[in-house]
Amino acid sequence: MKTPICDSCAWSEELCPDCRHNLASGRISPLDVEVSQILHKINEKHNISAASFCKAVSLGEAVFVFTEGEVGLLIGREGKVVSALSSALGRRVRIVQKSPDVKKAIADLIAPARLLGINSVWTAGKEIVRLRIAKEEKDRIALKEETLAEIAGSFIGKPVQIAYE
Repeated sequence: MKTPICDSCAWSEELCPDCRHNLASGRISPLDVEVSQILHKINEKHNISAASFCKAVSLGEAVFVFTEGEVGLLIGREGKVVSALSSALGRRVRIVQKSPDVKKAIADLIAPARLLGINSVWTAGKEIVRLRIAKEEKDRIALKEETLAEIAGSFIGKPVQIAYE
């Protein structure tokens, strides 16, 4: 299984010097370490060794787990893997595929609502990414507008604005 920390660190309480350096420098977060360790324990019961976990983001009562591989591996059959991860963390967990296709990743993030499009808007010499979402599906988004903009902004690397059309 691919995680931000090495396999030996996933099984021990102490981190190796490399993983400790990555944690201190901010490349990985304490939540990344915790989720990696939990996923290695889940791997003993549910075979998720082909899964690829890259980042976890905690916002409010939810944890967003980003994967570079197939989303279904971290969800598990009948949702057993994501359920075990959720109960171990004590918070709701949402699995999102991190891909080079930003539109697909954002669509996964707001599902089951429909993403109409993504536009770049220039104001005062700064680029802002505008996510266009169907107005009638506003209530279907599980996230608050500010939270969605923050997660999408960290994912895209630019400020994000939400527009309902």
